[in-house]
Parts: sequence; C-alpha cells; structure tokens
Amino acid sequence: MNAVINLGNGDSLQLEPARRALRLYPGVGGAQVELTLNMSKIHGLTPDIAYQVNARVYIEDNTNRQQQRMLCALHATNPITPIVRAGAVQLSGFVTDEQLRVVEQLRGGGDLWLNLRLTTSSIEWQADSIPADQYQPPLISDEELEGLRQDALRRDDALRATTKFLTEKFGPLPSSAKVTFERPLTKQRTGDLRFDINAGEWASQLVHVQAGAFVELLVPLARGADYTGAVTALREARELLRQGRVEPAIVEARKAVEQVRVAYGTQKLFSAAVKKPPRQRTLDERWAFMVEDLFSTMSGAGHKDEVTKDFEYTREDGEMLIVATAGMLKRLSADSTSL
Repeated sequence: MNAVINLGNGDSLQLEPARRALRLYPGVGGAQVELTLNMSKIHGLTPDIAYQVNARVYIEDNTNRQQQRMLCALHATNPITPIVRAGAVQLSGFVTDEQLRVVEQLRGGGDLWLNLRLTTSSIEWQADSIPADQYQPPLISDEELEGLRQDALRRDDALRATTKFLTEKFGPLPSSAKVTFERPLTKQRTGDLRFDINAGEWASQLVHVQAGAFVELLVPLARGADYTGAVTALREARELLRQGRVEPAIVEARKAVEQVRVAYGTQKLFSAAVKKPPRQRTLDERWAFMVEDLFSTMSGAGHKDEVTKDFEYTREDGEMLIVATAGMLKRLSADSTSL
C-alpha cells in the first residue's frame, strides 16, 4: 500500500500511510480531517527540492469495490524536502456531518477503504543557454555590484554580476559564446495511493467528533468446539450484511440463536412463562422471552408464509438483529460452564 511517483531523472518519491494515519477533530457542522503520510525518495539523486503535496480522497463502496465517491480535498500544511529516510507529511481538510453519515453507509460496518489521488508540486531549476549576443543583461550599477559581492546572491543576480564583470574586463564576448544559466520550472506529478482504515480505528474517530458511538463486543468460543458453529454463523452473517445481503445475513445469524435456544432450553421456559402475568416471571423466563422473540423476528427472513411474506428488513434491522445475537452468544459463553 504505497504510491511511487516517478521524478523523471532515475529517482522517485514514495508515499505510504503512517501508523494510525487518520485523525478527526470536532468542527462546526462537521470534522477536520488530518491524514499523515510517510514520504521518502528512493535514491536521493536530486536533493534540496521541496514538494507541496495535495490529494483528493475517494471512498470505496464496500458492497461494490468498483464504485468510488469523492469525499474531500486535502492539502499539506507545509512543503517537505524528502530524503531517502522517510519523513512525515500531514494533509488536512474538512468533511461535513452528512458526509460522515454517507461514509458509514458505504463502509457498511467493514474497514474503510480510501483512494488518494495525489499531486506533488515543486519548483525545479533547469539548465539552459542562449547565444551571448542575444542576451541582454539588466543594467547594474557599481553600487549594486558591490552589494552583490557582499550578500548571498540569487541565481539571476549572480548572472548579471558575472556578465558585467566579464564584459568590463575582456570586452564584448565573441558571437560564438553562449550564456549558460538555470531557469525555474514548476512541475506537477501525480500518483495513486489505496489503503484501509481499520473499522475499530474509524469508529473511535467518529466517537471523538461525536458523530457516533460504538460498543466493542468480542464473542469467544465457549467449551471447545461446542459453539464453534454459532460463532462461525455470526461471522458469516456479518460478512453477508457487509455485502448488502440483508435477509441472508439474518437467516445465517438465526442459526446461532438456535444454539442459544437449545443451550438454555428457552422454548420450555417460554411455554410455561407465557401463562404468567409479566410481573410474576422469573429472570430466566424473561431472558427466555427475549431469545424466543429474537428467534421469531428473524424467522420472517427465512420463511415466507401468509403472515411473513410481506416482511421487509432494512440494513438497520439486520444490524440490530445480528448485534442482539452477538450479545446472546456472549452471555452463553459466560454461562457455558454452568449449563
């Protein structure tokens, strides 16, 4: 995951994302984006050239990698003069709250994939020459000449001083002579850089700018291989949801809930508790109601009967049901030694 920009002289610039490259900071109606890249030269053949780095940031749609949407433009705060050893260059820009919401839809719960269209700008000196009889140096006084001898001279001023000195000492230069000098050129070069921001890292940045909240929930394997199938089904459900396949994701997560039902015996508890007033149900019976209600709600995605044939599940429905399933499996893992 790096970009190599050819400088045209046997050397190249190399850019890659720094560790924890992305930062968001609260702003009015949005957030300031700061992106840190490491920049270096492969060979260092042309030292002392400063580069201004800019980028256009595109977000990939996790359900269709071929689709990208532009997010924002980023600009380096300062030019950088790279060497063979990598140095940091920081790009900054701004995104709105609405853009962050769209990014979440494109991300779909997965990692955030960025594509940077990079542009580097530099001022470089190119050697040139013209016949001496065509070169008309600007007039320079003796006072200016003395001043030029005392100060650090710019390239063009040094040329004027040298020409005046040679002309005064040796007379006009022969017509075959040439004046050699360097002229500044503005050069722009481009490159592409694609990399991902881990889902957890991105989520923590959203929390930092108060654009969202998240809860980390690790579902461990319980009692060896007993519940491996349930955890595998949950993992597959999450992947299906990322692909935009909502109902298949719910059906897959329902397989995990089936194991929860068996482990806790919730069908029997539910059948007994349904005859009681809600206030008189035990804690285990109330948990059984939650499991059975979850299972029933998810069943509509896999069975289309007269009641459920018109059920439609949104992505948000799928997220809620899968997260609830994860919570059930987490609880089952903690209780597995006593069941």
